[in-house]
Amino acid sequence: MKKLILILAVIALVSFEACVPKTIDIDVKPADPELCISSIVLGNNGIVVGLTRSYSPLERPPGSDTLSNDLVDQILVSHATVTISYGTQTDTLYEVTPGIYTNITTTITEGQTYTLRAVDHDMNLNIWAVTEMQSTPVIDTVFPHISRTAEDTLVYFKYKLFDNTATEDYYVVNFVKKVQGDSTFDINSVFAAGSNEVLTEFELYDDQAFENGVLDKDILILSAGQTDTVAVTVSEISKGYYEFLTALKRSSSILHRTESFVFDLNQY
Repeated sequence: MKKLILILAVIALVSFEACVPKTIDIDVKPADPELCISSIVLGNNGIVVGLTRSYSPLERPPGSDTLSNDLVDQILVSHATVTISYGTQTDTLYEVTPGIYTNITTTITEGQTYTLRAVDHDMNLNIWAVTEMQSTPVIDTVFPHISRTAEDTLVYFKYKLFDNTATEDYYVVNFVKKVQGDSTFDINSVFAAGSNEVLTEFELYDDQAFENGVLDKDILILSAGQTDTVAVTVSEISKGYYEFLTALKRSSSILHRTESFVFDLNQY
């Protein structure tokens, strides 16, 4: 009987080994890097552009959530030529730190067409985009409120926006929180690369969301806690960007004008 059990065990082991597929080595060639741009306008004068290169996820160490300093240096684009053209004017943006370019004299005009160009001389890459400047959103109120129960503490944001019913308009409301360090929040670095701020959630609205030109919302932000510092940005965006963000939200920047508000939730 013992011999029979031993024989059956050997057969089972051999059968199991036969079912295990052989290891296949796969040589995946990383995609060539491409330029990536994010941008934000500063009131009626000035623009800030973030310029980086794409990279392969295979370049990140297995199991790591952070990028090495060498990889960060490869991603941030230095010594590039970045220009923005509008009307008969072309402004050059100046590098303030690796990957960040700005010009504080660029005139921002609603309805004006802007062409943004960037050339990465180190890797012979270039990128360009054309967009029309959207109008500044009309905002009545934006403020947080905290709901405290015996079971949980929830963070809500209430905001009221106005829309021109004579035009076709689209909006995005971003909620950005500071994730490390003290509670000081530099609104100028909201869209900069780094780990101090993170885009937490965003809400999208078209004309259908407004009732007689008014949008009145009270939104629960699940990723925000009572001790967080949160910035809220409200932007009017193009239809194409709205459709892109809609697709992005289902599965989970072109220039736009933004109104920003910063809240230390410890005060509420």
